[in-house]
Amino acid sequence: MKFTVGLTALAAGLAMSTITALAEYPEKNLTMIVPFSAGGGTDTVARIAVPGMEKQLGTTIVVKNVAGAGGTIGASELAATTPDGYTIGFMPVGTMTTQPHLRKVPYNADSWEPICRLVKDPMSVLVAPDSKIKSMEDLVAMATNGNQLKSGGPPPGSLPHIGQAAMANAYGLDLKYVPHEGGGAVAKSLLGGQIDVFTDLAGNAEKFGLVNIALLGTERHPQFPDLPTTKELGGPELDYSIWFGMFAPAGTPDDIMAKLSKACGDMAATPEYLKAMEDAKRSVAYMGTDEFEEFFVAQFNTNGSLLEAIGMKK
Repeated sequence: MKFTVGLTALAAGLAMSTITALAEYPEKNLTMIVPFSAGGGTDTVARIAVPGMEKQLGTTIVVKNVAGAGGTIGASELAATTPDGYTIGFMPVGTMTTQPHLRKVPYNADSWEPICRLVKDPMSVLVAPDSKIKSMEDLVAMATNGNQLKSGGPPPGSLPHIGQAAMANAYGLDLKYVPHEGGGAVAKSLLGGQIDVFTDLAGNAEKFGLVNIALLGTERHPQFPDLPTTKELGGPELDYSIWFGMFAPAGTPDDIMAKLSKACGDMAATPEYLKAMEDAKRSVAYMGTDEFEEFFVAQFNTNGSLLEAIGMKK
């Protein structure tokens, strides 16, 4: 009888200790993998989110930059980590939804537990100030009926390349894509007349001295209220943006995911975060776990189909 009571007490104690351990997550520092170099666009917005996440979770988050191969080295490392909530990633759309269709990587849409989406910046069609292309009407007239123009952007498979391909497909444009190493190099070619058009973040117009002629979004953006969408201009509706979100490896327990998701949502609503994002001229576009998962899977499939249509899918 005493033995039975002892076992019962032991079992109850173990159960209570397990519940306590779960309730105390996180008990140690977290690591956040950023799959690009320190100081880059992905790293910049990740580090804006870190202080607020630390405050919400009550622990330190160590940023680990793992650059290379379009972000796939960092994403691959994240996918292989133990799904215990102590290693998460701050990932961009290209790494998560285009690269798996372009190269052999050890992850796909099922490799993740999406935590939250934090940023979604609109892409636009950019030209040089002295370009003969002053509007989408000009672009269509000059890149159809046997006339080919040159577009430029980062290496194939990047979001600027995807956006350009989607635009060309939708309008029936004949564009030759010229890869560059980064936005600055593309802007230099555009300003120098080596290429004719560039699809990238609308904010790069001010950054590089370019001109926006149309937004690749479903509605006007608050930061660019005078920039019409392609649909408003009488063309097809396009929706191409560069977004960033937090992910955990597949299999991360539901209770830990709930804590991470709540921390992200609470952080994204704080005045400090909103002000920092405004100062950085980035667009807050929060999505919670369930909504973000649905959005992410749809983006993964859409971008895979587009890459297949333009003959790039592996």
